[in-house]
Amino acid sequence: MIRVPFETILSRITSDRQSRLLRAIIVVPALLGVILPRDLTSQARGAAEPLRRTVMFRGAEREYFIHLPPGFVPNKSYWALVVVHGGGEHGRVPFPNGAMGRFVADAGLEAIVISPSFRNDDYNASRFPSLGEGEFLDALLVEVRREYTLRQKIFLTGYSRGGQFAHRYALAHPERIAAVAPLASGSWTTPDGRFLVEEIGEVRDARAFLADSTNASKIPDRFRDFFQPRVAAAAVTRAVEGARDVPFLVMCGTLDPRLPIAQEFARSLQSLGYQVSVDWPRTPHGCPDASCWMEHRVEFEKYLRRTVDLFRDVAQRTASAPP
Repeated sequence: MIRVPFETILSRITSDRQSRLLRAIIVVPALLGVILPRDLTSQARGAAEPLRRTVMFRGAEREYFIHLPPGFVPNKSYWALVVVHGGGEHGRVPFPNGAMGRFVADAGLEAIVISPSFRNDDYNASRFPSLGEGEFLDALLVEVRREYTLRQKIFLTGYSRGGQFAHRYALAHPERIAAVAPLASGSWTTPDGRFLVEEIGEVRDARAFLADSTNASKIPDRFRDFFQPRVAAAAVTRAVEGARDVPFLVMCGTLDPRLPIAQEFARSLQSLGYQVSVDWPRTPHGCPDASCWMEHRVEFEKYLRRTVDLFRDVAQRTASAPP
């Protein structure tokens, strides 16, 4: 599939034609062999473009994007809502990153949406925060706090590969997380250290299985880079003390082959006494064409709406709690 950047398309059409195009088509990128929907509703409604920022991390300039809430007031304290994109994408991608700002605004959640661009040359660095991108997020937040006043804890969410990062980061750093919403993840690490993989289910003795590269043929092609000693160590890391206090929202589509492992992960949280809510919208993992997107658009938007609803509820409880 030839991928034409959305910005390039817009530069080649008049504003009138742009309006018609936004109503008529959907831009769909490839992600790990799957097509994800590109939610264009924020652009069609004239939402402000995100602010691009950069930060130096390990000698390289890295980018991230910021959506400020309506009526933003400098020096006022806001929640940081970090949304992590899927594999092969970047922090500006409309679904879920760009669209999240609109749902935050509609809900009246006083949050600054932060969308990092994670590495695409090493998927495991962002699937498993301890392998690199967790430290990038930490460095990015330090930089953002220099410009904006943020609350101590953050809201964290992500779709697909972003969901892999989000739940593992929350289990490893619960003291930094107010609530987390991992969405349609391709693999999960349960709080008690079990490793769940799409189309495979639970990988028994994951440390030994992943450390043996000959086992790569037993797993979907897109997960073959799991088979490295460093991944074997990270995949079965147990949750740290305090993770049980973090509210979780787990979601996956009923037409998505990842549904069984998402449900198993949710059951693991429930059995261990975690605060967990779930929702299973009627969606595939992504859409191959515009007609699919139009059929499932309302269901796809549930990912964002339910996520923001959880974060807003947590923010309201925090505001009403005694000091």
